[in-house]
Amino acid sequence: MQQAKKNPTADRVSSGFEQAAGGALRVTLLSAPGRSALAVVGLTGAGCVELATSCFAPHGGTPLTARPVGAICVGRWIPSGEELIIVRTSAASLELHCHGGTAAAEAVLVSLESGGAVRQPWPQWFTDSGVATIETEARTALARAGGPRAARILSRQVAGALQRELDRLTALVTAKKLSTAMREEVLAALDRLALAARIGLRLVSPWRVVVVGEVNAGKSSLVNALVGYARSLVALEPGTTRDVLHASLVLAGWEIELADTAGLREESAEVLSVTTALTSRPLGGGPVRDVEREGIGRGMAAAAAADLVVRVVDCREAPRANHAYANELLVLSKIDLAGPTTAQNWPESAVQTSALAGTGIDALAAGMISRLMPEDLADPLLLLGPVPFTQRQVEIIAQLRRLAVADGPQPTANGHFS
Repeated sequence: MQQAKKNPTADRVSSGFEQAAGGALRVTLLSAPGRSALAVVGLTGAGCVELATSCFAPHGGTPLTARPVGAICVGRWIPSGEELIIVRTSAASLELHCHGGTAAAEAVLVSLESGGAVRQPWPQWFTDSGVATIETEARTALARAGGPRAARILSRQVAGALQRELDRLTALVTAKKLSTAMREEVLAALDRLALAARIGLRLVSPWRVVVVGEVNAGKSSLVNALVGYARSLVALEPGTTRDVLHASLVLAGWEIELADTAGLREESAEVLSVTTALTSRPLGGGPVRDVEREGIGRGMAAAAAADLVVRVVDCREAPRANHAYANELLVLSKIDLAGPTTAQNWPESAVQTSALAGTGIDALAAGMISRLMPEDLADPLLLLGPVPFTQRQVEIIAQLRRLAVADGPQPTANGHFS
C-alpha cells in the first residue's frame, strides 16, 4: 500500500496540541459562528479524552479511551441526547462534530465547560496550541472569506505559503552581507508581496461597486441582470430609484457589493456637485423633489467611497463631457435599440450592453473584475503563492524592505544597486 504524504501544517498543529497536553483543558467552537450544516468543537489538554468519555455513549460499545489517534467514533452526547461524531486528532486533542444549529454546538460547549474545560475564542485556542501567528490569522480570515477565490488564497496561507516566504526573506535580509544581485532579488520579492497585499487586504470584505448615470439610463435594469433577480425598482418615471439599493453577488469568484443609485438629470455636470444636487432648482426633466434630492446626494457619497464606479449611459444619447471618477468603467446601455453606427460615437473601451436581450452582461462582469484587480490580470500567478492579508503583515514587509535597503548601497535612478 502506498504511504500517504505527510502534511507539515497538520504535523505542526498536532505537535502544538501535544505540547499543550500538560496545561488546562481548553474548548472552543472551531467552525464559523452561526447556523451551518455542521459545527465542530475542539477540545484539548490533559484529560480531554476522559472528559469527553464522561459525556459520550459510543455506538458499538468500545469506549473513546480505547480508540487510537485518528479514530472516528459515532455516538450520542448524553447531556443533550444529540448524535455526534468524535475524532481523536492527537493523544491530547479531540474534535466533536455535531449538528450545525447554534443550540447543538452550545450544548456541547456548556457540557465541557461544566466538566472543567475553559472556553476560548478559537484564534486564542490555536495560538495557545502552538500554531504560528500567520496561520492563526489565516484561519480567522478564512471564516469570513469573501467568495471562493478569497477562500482559496487564504487556504494557501493556512498551508504556510506566506510564512515560508517571509521566513526565507527574513533569513536573507538578516544575513551578514547580501550581494548586489541577491539584494535586488529580495527587494523584488518584497515588492511582489506588497503588490499582492492590495488584494490580500480585501479578502474578507466585498469590493464596493456603485452604478451611476442619468435617469432612465438603464442602471437598475443592468443591476438586475447582473444579480439575476429584480433587486432594483425599475419604472419609466424619472427618479424611481430614490435611495442607494445594495445587492451582494459573486463575480469570477469574488464577492461584490453592488449599489444602484438615484438617477441624475440632464445637466449632469452641474448635478455632480453636491451643493447643486441638493438645491430645489429644476433640472431638465422637471422639478427635483425632496426625496429625489436626498437620493442623489446619497448616491454621490456612495460613489465617492466606491472601489469602482460603473457609469451607465444610454447609447442613443450624444456623447458629452462628463465627470470622470478615479476608477470608472463606462457602460453603454440599450444597445439593442441603437442604430448601426451608434457605438462608433463612443470610446472603444466602453462596454456595450442590453439588459433586455442579455447582451454584454458577461463582458460587463469581466470589465468590473479587471478594473478592480488589474494586478491579477497582469500577473495570473500573483495570487497563487504568498499573499499578505493583514496590516501587521504589510508592516513586516515594509520593515524587511527598510532593512534590505539600509544594509547595502542606495538604489540608482533606474532602481538598481551599484
